[in-house]
Amino acid sequence: MSATHLLIHRYRPGSGHAEGSAEHDAEMAQWEQADRQLRADGIVVGAFALQGSGTVLGPQDRTVELATDEEIVFAVHAIAVSDDDQAQRIAAGLPTVGYGTVEVRALMG
Repeated sequence: MSATHLLIHRYRPGSGHAEGSAEHDAEMAQWEQADRQLRADGIVVGAFALQGSGTVLGPQDRTVELATDEEIVFAVHAIAVSDDDQAQRIAAGLPTVGYGTVEVRALMG
């Protein structure tokens, strides 16, 4: 039986490889390969890349300012896997862990 998990990718702005560098291009190739493999294996339920940082609302719809050194979410994968361990193995193999974090969360129900 499979369970759906979210892989929530975060990084600190300014970390990672500079756009246009050979290292960034190599990372993008790693992302494309990982995405192709996950889709070929029928694991990806959905995947979304996010632009920049968004608006964070707090109590009473007040905008909350994030510290400039806080990690921001830049992508989310929904994956269907057999268990938490499989989700964590997949997360550990993604380029994000080289400069940011991947939070692995099982969906309820």
